[in-house]
Amino acid sequence: MKLTDSAARCAALSAALLALCVFTGCKEKDTAAQSTAAAAGSAEQPVRRTKTRQIALYSDKDGNNTPLYIEDKDGKMVWADEIFAGEYIYAYENPEGNGGLEEKNAVRRQSNGKEEAMDFVHVYDDYTDKDYWTRPIFITHFSDMSRAVVTTDSYIYSSTDLVNAKTTKVTAGTFVARLRSEEIDGIPFEKIYYYDWNTPYGKEGYIKQDAVSTDYADDVMPAQVAQALLRAKDVKPFVREGVIEAMEALAEDYRNNN
Repeated sequence: MKLTDSAARCAALSAALLALCVFTGCKEKDTAAQSTAAAAGSAEQPVRRTKTRQIALYSDKDGNNTPLYIEDKDGKMVWADEIFAGEYIYAYENPEGNGGLEEKNAVRRQSNGKEEAMDFVHVYDDYTDKDYWTRPIFITHFSDMSRAVVTTDSYIYSSTDLVNAKTTKVTAGTFVARLRSEEIDGIPFEKIYYYDWNTPYGKEGYIKQDAVSTDYADDVMPAQVAQALLRAKDVKPFVREGVIEAMEALAEDYRNNN
């Protein structure tokens, strides 16, 4: 059976999360917001317009991932779903056809009642076949980037001037988006974009080529499942081992069919 990217993602991550939920209990997020969204209806049905493939950039150690929002009956954005960093998400191009993405400013309503106006970008999730909105800081903008994961603790340089560039420490397991390879002072680098809370569509930087991988089956997908396992507490060893074995089988299938 040939696995598509979405199918591989769903199977591996679902196996991990389902096992963790069964044995440790699932963490609920923004339940009040979900109830509001349910009352207003499910996520938007996909709009038939031009969209480009982007990459989700945000996951953290506390189990928060790239959030997906829908509008409630009052036209305010409420949490509806999420995707892991390193997953593909499609962004709608601006209807005006100027090359940008479709954005709008709207009020986000949290489950605690707090409201705040912020910018959102219109996206489509091919796995659920639904439209959502997310914040520009959580995804990329260029359509020709590859999802990647940092494989060893390293540094991201802010420019090609390595002597004067600012550096940001990055740990193994961090997801980034790779744009292209570049040689700087005779050293192979990758130009990447990574999550920054204050930078729409990712912050630009350069990382040594041997510190990052775009191999989905061997590095990206295992890193996603590893994050899920690490975030879960009190996971019994046999559950962890079973999930890892299932992930390895899926990775092998992915390699054989892609």
